[in-house]
Amino acid sequence: MKIGLIGINSLKQEEHFKTIHQSLQKKLHGFFSHSTEVLPISANYNIKHFQSTNDLFKKSDAIYFANSLKPNYDFAINALKESCHLFIEDISMLSIDEVKHLYKVAFEARAKIQLKLTKSFTPEYIEVRNYLIEPKFIEIEKKFPKFLRLDDYFTEILNNLCFAYQNIKTGVKKISTFALPFDNNHFSLVHIQLDYDNGAVVSMKFNNIALEYESIVNIHEKDRIVHINFGKHFAAKHKFLDGQITRRDFTIPAETAFDIELLNFIRSCQNLDVQNLSEFPAELKLIKLAHEIKDRLIQSTHPN
Repeated sequence: MKIGLIGINSLKQEEHFKTIHQSLQKKLHGFFSHSTEVLPISANYNIKHFQSTNDLFKKSDAIYFANSLKPNYDFAINALKESCHLFIEDISMLSIDEVKHLYKVAFEARAKIQLKLTKSFTPEYIEVRNYLIEPKFIEIEKKFPKFLRLDDYFTEILNNLCFAYQNIKTGVKKISTFALPFDNNHFSLVHIQLDYDNGAVVSMKFNNIALEYESIVNIHEKDRIVHINFGKHFAAKHKFLDGQITRRDFTIPAETAFDIELLNFIRSCQNLDVQNLSEFPAELKLIKLAHEIKDRLIQSTHPN
């Protein structure tokens, strides 16, 4: 499978390119950029630099869009029309109408779109997901030693919504948001609660004035709690059985979530079931929901 790359346009992004290159290896066929600044990257990694997106699309099975898709939106539409599958890192700056059109074109072209939603591909979660039966309360907490941009919140929220949907599989009936604005563009704390149609509850908390980075999830069921610490690559299950609480610590494979995610994308493209393609996939509802939550947070910094 040949994969093209768009979105790397300066030497400052070489580390980002390196990460993608390490995961895709020989499947990375080439990349496009208007900037001549990236020519050393092409030489250093022996990866062809395409000067035409049309040539890249014709010689690729899929296109990886790094960074924000907004400046490369038209390229994404054209890639789909050439029947290229898409892996997209960031749609936070797209309007919901643009996202809908993207999926519509993908449906017509029988092409796959996969958004970068790394939390669902973490080795910690993969080790415990078969032990989750009927989650009723999911606590998601992330601590940052820096302020997030508003678009960063969208990406984090969408990741969490898709992660929760994998386990709850029903719609959201109520949203509650609480935010402590630091200034007009930043929050020190954000809390979001989602009540689902089946009675489940998801709590998201973002602390932006922490001393160090931390990412934790606790998944509660009637007889067990599954705890995941993504930063420490740790997962454990506490289960109440026959009057006793038993604990199991999971062995986490030495894999990166990004590698697992891209492998999933490649395999799903190679074994694509046309019957599973949808003009309005379930994740489109989650994207709309993420936009709604982000808009509520923005309103809390600019109250009427």
